[in-house]
Amino acid sequence: MFRSWLHSLLGWVFASRDDTDVQFGPFAAVLKSPGEPAPLTLLAMRNTEVGVVIDRIDRALSADNAVKGAGALFASPDWRPHLIGAVALIVDAGRRLDSTAMWQAIDAGSWVTPQLVTTAYLIDPSFADRVRERIDAKCAVSVPLNLSPAERRRATGPATPEQRSAKLLASLVRIGMHAPELTGWLRIAASRPELAALQAADRDKSGNIAENWLKNVERQFGSRGRPIAPVGRSH
Repeated sequence: MFRSWLHSLLGWVFASRDDTDVQFGPFAAVLKSPGEPAPLTLLAMRNTEVGVVIDRIDRALSADNAVKGAGALFASPDWRPHLIGAVALIVDAGRRLDSTAMWQAIDAGSWVTPQLVTTAYLIDPSFADRVRERIDAKCAVSVPLNLSPAERRRATGPATPEQRSAKLLASLVRIGMHAPELTGWLRIAASRPELAALQAADRDKSGNIAENWLKNVERQFGSRGRPIAPVGRSH
């Protein structure tokens, strides 16, 4: 039922936005490609269509306006373009794109925060500093004020402000534990009573989502002869 609901919602969202898809530049074709919607394919990064979507994103990255289009993906309040942007960052591997716009989407409470945090771990040389900054700020999330209730629900899911912050915290802690320079600091920070209570408010098991997405990304890219590792490290 959940998968069927997502199919219907994805179709409604993108069919109703033909007049604005131009903002995504070459990535609009990825969003509008036939078959299973690309964001649904990338949501868990598990099915056989993942490779097809990665190839489409790779081709889009060769366009002259790819940098502008990638920025627009993350500027959208809708979480679906965020997944396309995340995989574009992984494929690009720091050649043309940077993670600034993605962190802004994370701070705005994107529903796919676990996947975006995982992407940041893989491609952002400043990942450790950005994790510390957000945890020190108790993972404050600022959803854009100009969104209607329906738009806010599509952007962040049906969550309270505390639950959005909890999702971010749980994602940062789980994925941050993979970074040796963060492990000790995170153990101490996550044990603070206020942060332990906040992490307990995460109802989506966001840490598990982030961990599983990391494993699936590594598997998908590895099976295509493109092994990936966090910036500055190697397998």
